[in-house]
Amino acid sequence: MNKWTNSKILNLIFSLLLAILLSAYVLSTQSASRNGNNEFTSILPEKKINLTVPLNLQYNNDEYVVVGAPTSVSLAVHGPAALVTTTQSHNDIQAVADLRDLGVGQHTVKLAVKGVNSALTSTVSPQTVNVTIAKKTLEKCKIKINYDESKLAQGYSVVNSVINPKTVTVSGPKSNVDAVDHVTAEVELAKDTKANVNQTVKLVAYDRNGTPVEVQLSNRTAEINLTVNNSDASKKVDLVADPSDGDANNFNITLGAKTVTIFGASDALSNIDQIKVPVDLSQITEKTILHVDLPKQQGINRYSESTVEVTVTPK
Repeated sequence: MNKWTNSKILNLIFSLLLAILLSAYVLSTQSASRNGNNEFTSILPEKKINLTVPLNLQYNNDEYVVVGAPTSVSLAVHGPAALVTTTQSHNDIQAVADLRDLGVGQHTVKLAVKGVNSALTSTVSPQTVNVTIAKKTLEKCKIKINYDESKLAQGYSVVNSVINPKTVTVSGPKSNVDAVDHVTAEVELAKDTKANVNQTVKLVAYDRNGTPVEVQLSNRTAEINLTVNNSDASKKVDLVADPSDGDANNFNITLGAKTVTIFGASDALSNIDQIKVPVDLSQITEKTILHVDLPKQQGINRYSESTVEVTVTPK
């Protein structure tokens, strides 16, 4: 028996088997480490979610502008449920389009994703975006306040309006910036509004036809304050001609009405003594009868007559 156990052959076989087992163990451990413990995580429950994440455009925004890119994209995330759940609470996930090595013109750019755990699978949609890079042009523009007067209660009017900021810087491709006619703050009024209105309002740039223009604004919103008062007061004021685009001394201008009644808040009307009727002389070469709309004026809710007849005769 002793001879058998002490046999050199048996010892060699035992040593060989032990070496094979140890080698297999080491290799399996290294493989698991390289694969991110996939063998372990594969037995965990998995989950898939869809997120909307911001799109970050990387470029020199001091010299260039980018138009055409969406502000956000969709992101599908798949993997172990615990990691996916944690990902849902993160607000630092974003898609990135690197435009820093691109020049002026149109480009199709592949998107990358930042902020997602490497153990998760993430797919962004769309995977590419079409953008236009252009030299930046800047221009300041006044902000107009717009609201639906029909939403005011009967007998009420806006007697004062305040906007902050009063102007906004418009930037973008030169052709787009040149097309901007005005920037508007659209105020939403409730039906039969009687109280003062304070709102944070989105700003939109429009061309002269009222079509939105794709540009960047230094402020996306503005603070609007409207003072609403009872406007039952009325006052009779004089109408006076206000000629333009011509020498008034070369024409006889006669108004069909000498006065008009204005309606509004009494404190606003107290500062108004006359209404100027605009008369364009540029196209008049013979006796002409015009029907001119009375101008909108702050503090005046309405007129007794909205138009006035004007007779213009060259001397």
